Amino acid sequence: MAFATSLLTACELGTVTIPKTAPRVVVHGVLNPNATSQVVLLERTLTGAATIPDTNFDANDPIVSAGGIPITGATADLVDSAGKVVHAVEDRLTSATGKGGGVYRFNLPGSQLVQGAPYQLRVRTAQGEIITATTRIPRAIVRSTGALTRTINRDHDTLVVQWTKATAARSYMVRVESPFGPFFLFTDSSAIRLTGDLRNLFAGDLQRLFIPGFRQDITVGAVDSNFYDYYRTNNDPFTGSGIISRIDGGTGVFGSLVALTTGTLTVTADQTESGEGRFRLLNLPDQVTNTFASQFVLYIESKPAREDLPTALSGRYTTSGPNARSDGIVGQRIGSTVTLALVTNQLAWDTVDVFSGQLRGDTLSGAYRKSGGAAVFVRTP
Repeated sequence: MAFATSLLTACELGTVTIPKTAPRVVVHGVLNPNATSQVVLLERTLTGAATIPDTNFDANDPIVSAGGIPITGATADLVDSAGKVVHAVEDRLTSATGKGGGVYRFNLPGSQLVQGAPYQLRVRTAQGEIITATTRIPRAIVRSTGALTRTINRDHDTLVVQWTKATAARSYMVRVESPFGPFFLFTDSSAIRLTGDLRNLFAGDLQRLFIPGFRQDITVGAVDSNFYDYYRTNNDPFTGSGIISRIDGGTGVFGSLVALTTGTLTVTADQTESGEGRFRLLNLPDQVTNTFASQFVLYIESKPAREDLPTALSGRYTTSGPNARSDGIVGQRIGSTVTLALVTNQLAWDTVDVFSGQLRGDTLSGAYRKSGGAAVFVRTP
């Protein structure tokens, strides 16, 4: 008994009081020659002292809707190598809705940025804090916007991307948008090969990078040291250290990026399995049809590891009407039951509606979960 008691005593954990931390200024800004204006976000680190509401993300209010604490009422200046100063205006001051707290916009088109030249950011908060940072924009001799736009078959194709090196660049960024989150890496090379079956290491479930039916943007850019060091490092959840930041008076990043080559990849795959193909809406005279989607194009994205598991589906849908548009589909099939999430903005979690139905031969019949109403689709060549 005494032995057991000594073990329990030895296993007791001591308590540690974590000291209260003062909120710091966080800067997020990247100068971009492709942008119509330059934007810097200013917010404060979260210390637990403030209650953060749970809201959906709003691009017009990026700090507040993402659970951040915006810094409002600050002055922000951008100074070029000749000493010319551009003053920023906070978005909330020009927005009819008052959104955009902490978003400071410089009326400086990217075409007016001087590549190869340094720029300094100067910020003064309403509390008197002074924050400064400097970046030097890489100089790109050759830029080819849209050159990577093409259709790729995931089952057969390998994407080979080459670019001309830039001067004053620390590294090169390769980013491919995916419905399950972006694929993002740095390289010192001037070429990269991406195979069709590549897994996205940055997606939560290691989904494939290229998803049939989706249109996925790709960007290769030259970045400065500030951008490279900040995004290649991570914050340690226990010590709070690890990120390399060159912000004086705060933390975060003030860097620069020059897009060297960009494009949109239309991803396809072979359609040889049952349930794959193009399904067109069938208007039946004896019932009211929900005409939201005029057609589905479906692919088997991944086969199940066991028969009792669902088959992963992907694809795209096209809406009806004169302003028809196409967007992505993610879904699954268990036996003859098919569930399709119709998404927007090519993002798997941004669902417009869900179609659930039965696939029997070449006929897919079912109903929409959100908007209601039945629809029947028939596979066509």
